[in-house]
Order: sequence, then structure tokens, then C-alpha cells
Amino acid sequence: MSARNSGQQWGWVAKALHWLIFLLMLAAWFAVESHEDFPKGSAERAQWMLLHKSFGASVFFLVWLRLYWRLSGPLPTPEPAPRWQHLAAAGLHWVLYGLMIFMPLTGLAASQFSGRIVSFFGLFDIPVFLAANKTLAGQLMGLHKEILWPLLLLLVAGHAAAALWHHFITKDRTLRRMLPFVS
Repeated sequence: MSARNSGQQWGWVAKALHWLIFLLMLAAWFAVESHEDFPKGSAERAQWMLLHKSFGASVFFLVWLRLYWRLSGPLPTPEPAPRWQHLAAAGLHWVLYGLMIFMPLTGLAASQFSGRIVSFFGLFDIPVFLAANKTLAGQLMGLHKEILWPLLLLLVAGHAAAALWHHFITKDRTLRRMLPFVS
């Protein structure tokens, strides 16, 4: 399988980035859910939040690589479908890219305004460079958790549902072209 996309198939780089970002998003969700099992101020809770923030930062950086890769080469020709479906799919993809950038940024900004250093897997720290503002931190965290997260879930579910619809109902190659290890 080629690294580059072709007119018929996504290349292995696009597939790897797609599935790696998905797995990192799952890991970020699992980590933030797991931190709730521990008391505030505990080392375990802090460790889960370090993982949550590190996975989120990984998504942020990898989505830029994915966008570069997508824009720098050919895209597979979409399967035949009505124009509205192609427009809806393109719109959904661009909104997902935006969320995968904006959601980690709101989390980072909330940490900044809370006066919290963000560590990337303990390898390096992003220091606090913004003045503390608990009100703004709370608003950003509300946006992060109460608006962007449910929206991301809804759109990922819609993305997956559309892929399954293509696979099982229209029986085209849309899903198979993005599956790993499938040519």
C-alpha cells in the first residue's frame, strides 16, 4: 500500500493518522473519566489529568499534520452519491477538524487561566504565560466540557453512522477505503 493517497484509495499515512487521532481521542476521554474515581488533590487524579491533557495535545498536533497531508496530495474520488451527501460529508469533516483543533485549545487556555502548567507526558511543560482569571477559566472549561465535547461526540457518531450506512446500505467502498490493512 502506498503512503500517498490515490484516486481510488487513502494511503497508509492518511489511514494511520485517522485511526491514531481517533484512538487518542478515546484515550483522552478514558483518562478524564478515570480521574473522577480519585479524590481531588490525589496523585492518581493528577496523573489521569496529565494523560488527558497529553492525549488532547497529541490530537491537536496530529490534526495539523493530517490537514497538511490531506491538502498536499490527491484525495480519493468520492463514491457516487447525491451532491447534498458530498457537501454534507465535506462539511462534517471540516467541522470535525475545527473541533479537534479548538477543543484542545480551550482546555489549554482554561489551564492557563487557572494557573496550571500543562505537562506533555512529563517530557516537557507548557508554562503558564497568561494572567490568572478564574472566571474566564471556568467559562472556557464550560465551553470545553458542556458544548464542544457533546458536539464532538455527536459529529463522530454521525461520521461513524454515515460510514456504516455506506458499507451496509449502499454497499460502496467508502468505509473499506479508510480501514487499516485493507487495499
